[in-house]
Amino acid sequence: MNIKKFYNHHREDFRSIFTIALPTIADLFVQTLLGFSDMVMVGRLGPIAISSVGIGNAPIMTIMTVFFAIGTGTTAIVSRAFGSKNQEEGKSAMSQSIFLGIPISLVVTFLFLFFRKDILTIIGSEQDMVNSIGYFTAVALGLPMLCLNIIFSYGYRAISEAKIPMAVNILSVTSNIVLNYFFIFVFKMGILGAGIATTLARTIVTLIYFYLTFFTNKYWISIKLKTLKYERIMANRILKVGLPSAAEQSLFRVGMLIFETMVIKLGNLEYAAHKIALTAESFSFNIGFGFAVAGTALVGQRIGNKDYSGAETMAKLNALLAVIVMSIFGMFFFIVPDFIISMFTQDQDIFPMASSALKIVSIAQPFLAVSMVLSGVLRGAGDTKSVLYITTIGMYIIRTPLTYLFLYVFNFGLIGAWIVMTIDLAFRSSAAYWRFKRGKWRYIEV
Repeated sequence: MNIKKFYNHHREDFRSIFTIALPTIADLFVQTLLGFSDMVMVGRLGPIAISSVGIGNAPIMTIMTVFFAIGTGTTAIVSRAFGSKNQEEGKSAMSQSIFLGIPISLVVTFLFLFFRKDILTIIGSEQDMVNSIGYFTAVALGLPMLCLNIIFSYGYRAISEAKIPMAVNILSVTSNIVLNYFFIFVFKMGILGAGIATTLARTIVTLIYFYLTFFTNKYWISIKLKTLKYERIMANRILKVGLPSAAEQSLFRVGMLIFETMVIKLGNLEYAAHKIALTAESFSFNIGFGFAVAGTALVGQRIGNKDYSGAETMAKLNALLAVIVMSIFGMFFFIVPDFIISMFTQDQDIFPMASSALKIVSIAQPFLAVSMVLSGVLRGAGDTKSVLYITTIGMYIIRTPLTYLFLYVFNFGLIGAWIVMTIDLAFRSSAAYWRFKRGKWRYIEV
């Protein structure tokens, strides 16, 4: 293949991809730095603190799937409206996403706060609950802001304005790092301080999004507050796409919660090594997510414009770029794992386990790239049911039972969990590619 000729032929396609993908990757990179700084700062408090933050975050990550589902419905409709230049429909979809997100997030917050002890005890031990409850409470209070931030970011990316989420999150992360320092070390609030800092940072992002969306008229989805009203038909359209996505992501997160619980039971050192390896791997994961977001938005835009061939080209190019870049990250995970782990901890008991996990996951990077991008493409096209089936099989027929066998029957320890994760990703990437090649996603009505 003549690479130069290939690039010149797809120059405009690449430009469209990078317009969304690069700001999204930069945004996620900054957020990863936030997680990195949290891990570094909390890591100074010891392995128990790292484990406690992981346990406190696990339920939050599980419920975020509902928020992402609303965002998926938003993207599918807003991107198509943008492609067909139907601004009224785009604004309507954005409005109804907000109407759906606010009450749902408030109900979830109440349930999390009321049942917090029971939730944390299910995930960890009684002692884990004692250590995690302050952090969990502080972060749970910020769930309405987190929900709105996800909806707004999906909406702006759907219209190729990915620079907006990137800019507001850079400001948020900067403030979070400063707040982390003061709440954790100056005010000596430990992991509770990290939770407070996270919620305050999310609140800053929400305020900025509200200003840009409701108090300016600069953007394609800017809305006047006085025009906000509930529209049942549009809300139902969002839910039609979003509910299968919610089921898929909820099943995935519940499965991940089961997976995390099995890893937690290996011990605090093993779980600390697991979280450090996941945080390191998230740098590569965010690359894939950036291209997945670009694929979701651009495929939706092309479908809205009835350009089905262009939609398929966008999907393939995003997948190709993700595979190349994430494979490069995989090489670093395999060649210099100890150097990467040293940025998080100097505990020599953690090094061998976290290092081995990174070497194993290096093999999974191409599978992860294909799975993320093509699943994102299918969601953006409205084919959320197929992604639901793929995820359910991968998580409950492959990952969960195999993790139990590798950890508690074969006694492989933490390495066994990461081997199973790679097997699951290989299956899901193959299944997503098969569904994509069939082509039915191009003609789904949303």
